[in-house]
Amino acid sequence: MNKEGLIDYLKEFVTEERYCKIQEVAKDRTHHLCVAVEDLYQAHNTNAVIRSAECFGVQNIHVIQNQFEFQVNREISMGASKWLDIHPHNTTKECIQDLKQKGYRVVATMPAEKDTMVDEVDLSTPVAFLFGTEKFGLTAEAIEMADEFVKIPMYGFTESYNVSVSSALVMMSAMSRLRKSDISWQLPESEQHTLMLKFLRASIREVEKIEKRYAEINA
Repeated sequence: MNKEGLIDYLKEFVTEERYCKIQEVAKDRTHHLCVAVEDLYQAHNTNAVIRSAECFGVQNIHVIQNQFEFQVNREISMGASKWLDIHPHNTTKECIQDLKQKGYRVVATMPAEKDTMVDEVDLSTPVAFLFGTEKFGLTAEAIEMADEFVKIPMYGFTESYNVSVSSALVMMSAMSRLRKSDISWQLPESEQHTLMLKFLRASIREVEKIEKRYAEINA
């Protein structure tokens, strides 16, 4: 498939303003950071994490479904799921092994004996931030498989933030630091084009018919 040619064809079906926004968002996306959530039984929290990830430019969300199957709630996520890549996993082990095979350091968000403050996490290599359930935190398996641990500063009596809040705080800190750094966190141009095509398809009604017409013209 001629990706660039298809993009040039599809962009005629959106406004110039919309196409400029698609270019801008794709340029600001990253695979350098990703987020994994483990078995969140309150689906609104997972959807809130997805919404925050989309806002901060984190493209990949990994959802571990040991017990609770995740369902997208577009009212809570505000449609963010259609702009992201959401990866379901049946087990914690499967998810963490997959992340490590892709070159991520798995950083568990929880207090630990040897932990790092969120604004001190090493971002020079790809990082996957792992978040646990609202009530019980991360499972023993997740803690054992994690490469390191991170905590968020707290100054009150409450022992922890809500998971959707903690994920937003971690992403805000990490993405802010990345954007100020010399680290190559942005997507390669070819991957930006892949995302632009995804965004265009999500923005155009009956896009399948339009793509079929493009294929016929270029057969």
